[in-house]
Amino acid sequence: MLRYKRLAEEDTVVNRYRTYLLQTIQPDAASVRSCTATLTADGQWPDIPYNNAELANWQVSKHLDRIRDLAIAWAKPASSFYHQEAVWKPMNAALNHWLQKRYQNANWWHNQIGVPQFMRDIITLLRDTLTREQLNSTLAVMDQLKVQQNGAGANLVWSANLGFHYGALTHDWELMQRCRNLLLNEIALTTTEGIQPDHSFHQHGARLQLYQYGQAFLWENVRMAWLLRGTTLAYPEEKLNLLKDLTLKGWQWMARGINTVPGTMDRSVSRMNALQSADIRKLVPYLCDLWPKETQQFKTLEAIQNGRGTLTGYRYYPYSDFAVYHHKDFSFFVKTISTRTLATESINSENLKGHLLHSGDAYIVKSGDEYFNLMPVWDWERLPGVTAFNGAYRIDRQPFVGGVNNGASGLSVMDYRLVDKEQKQSIAARKYWANHGNVVVCLIAGLTAGNTDSIVYTTLDQCRWKGAITVNEPGHIIKEGRHELEQVKWVYHAGVAYIPLQPAQVSLQAQSVTGTWKSINNSLTDAPVTANLFMPAILHGKHVNNLNTGYVLAACPTPQQAQSLVALPTWTVLQNDTSCQAVSFPDGTIMAAFYLPGSLEISANKKLTVNKPCLILIAGKRLYASNPLHKEETLTVQWNEQTSPVQMPDNGFTSNGVLLK
Repeated sequence: MLRYKRLAEEDTVVNRYRTYLLQTIQPDAASVRSCTATLTADGQWPDIPYNNAELANWQVSKHLDRIRDLAIAWAKPASSFYHQEAVWKPMNAALNHWLQKRYQNANWWHNQIGVPQFMRDIITLLRDTLTREQLNSTLAVMDQLKVQQNGAGANLVWSANLGFHYGALTHDWELMQRCRNLLLNEIALTTTEGIQPDHSFHQHGARLQLYQYGQAFLWENVRMAWLLRGTTLAYPEEKLNLLKDLTLKGWQWMARGINTVPGTMDRSVSRMNALQSADIRKLVPYLCDLWPKETQQFKTLEAIQNGRGTLTGYRYYPYSDFAVYHHKDFSFFVKTISTRTLATESINSENLKGHLLHSGDAYIVKSGDEYFNLMPVWDWERLPGVTAFNGAYRIDRQPFVGGVNNGASGLSVMDYRLVDKEQKQSIAARKYWANHGNVVVCLIAGLTAGNTDSIVYTTLDQCRWKGAITVNEPGHIIKEGRHELEQVKWVYHAGVAYIPLQPAQVSLQAQSVTGTWKSINNSLTDAPVTANLFMPAILHGKHVNNLNTGYVLAACPTPQQAQSLVALPTWTVLQNDTSCQAVSFPDGTIMAAFYLPGSLEISANKKLTVNKPCLILIAGKRLYASNPLHKEETLTVQWNEQTSPVQMPDNGFTSNGVLLK
């Protein structure tokens, strides 16, 4: 009886997976017709270079991708190609070609994961119609998989998932159990690779990779949990809850709708369409099946990803040095780096120009197309938000990096040092980003250049140019081209005002720029890509020494409102130097970064004193604190006559709020 039950559950899993494939993959009809019409007599497609050896974007794998699309078009009852001989014959010929050639790549991933994944899908869709010889051969190709017993993160999940499916297709119950248990063991909070305690996701060391490896981790596990629901191998509740939290507390927050930023995915930003990798709309029905009580939350997530509404609030992810602020009119993201996290990676000839990523690069997203597929034309030495100089090569990581928030508003900071390749030139500063209301106040303190022989600059943005650019007063429109402007009080473009704290010298680029994907990712096309680029930057000067400066980003519907905001700011800079950076807002909210123990004069009758370096947020008569050095310490805070102990967690999390009298 037990054997029959296991056979039934194996069949249930395979059939559910077939249903999943038919529901989630929609082959384009024109593409199906093209594939069936252009296949050669020997089972090849003429546009695929079968001698291609790219390590990342291996072109030969397109052959299997097309077979899978044809299989879905043929097997789907609602398809116009359902059980058509005109699809079956070329699909069968293409499959036989692969089974004969069994192409390999020098990158293990394709041989052990990528190819077996395609073959798993093809077998699942066609197993009842394949000949015995074909079934044995396709299973042999799928068996190229290697279950990574000692792997981590997405790579382990990919391999164990494949092993599980191979077990289901070959009636190997023990293999299914072993792989299922490997998957469950990987669903845990960790400080190595995988889900972090703050619900970010790391892979390849302490690198935020939520929408790259984390994407595979979430999709594979949610799908597996859905396949196994109600069976003897069902995921236990505590594992399901971790996946739910990763979705609702991590995934949905690190994007505005389906649009994210480079800091969430590391090297894969150099891939086409990567900035929309947050799209999980196809997964929502399965999320609702797994957690019916959370259906409304998942439907809200889906609506937001469809462009209806947005999240609101602030989240800081201390394990990944990443901050996000969602407002109804915009979202702001900043990716910093500390001695606890790693610089961006460039492997498999990807991310060839991204050496300044994670250097405090900051992005303001409204419609979602601001940065989408703009990477080929970017000036990678001038990433949005980065303070740099000509020849800057990498961040010299420092420990004082962190954030503090109350869920609605928040602050993040970075002790900042950038060096050239030979480490002969450098700049140092303390950088601060306060998010509240419709503004982001960006402070730079103690900016000092060491041996630099070029101008030090801060790039305010580098986004798609959309519409008129106004400077200093409504009606003063900047024409296309490159400009160096003096005494700039504000720049307005596409609903955002860029406001230097003091009238500044600004370089402004507004023009069409051409580049190639191949220049940043060697496996991609060298066809020219042209886009209109908007790039304002504050020019700080050549030999800056202990400069205290900054700027504000503000969502404004019109240039007139930008002008009014500059005339009557909704922020006050209380202090901006190397000992303390602090800003207050009209509703009483205060955000301060203390790099040293000290006091902050807020007004004639208000004073804040701390006895340790810390970050402070005061809002609604509550005080919150965090330790950017990630040390558990008791902070003593004096607010006027009130003295309070505040326990700062050792992981950079924000403390509980202390009530102020």
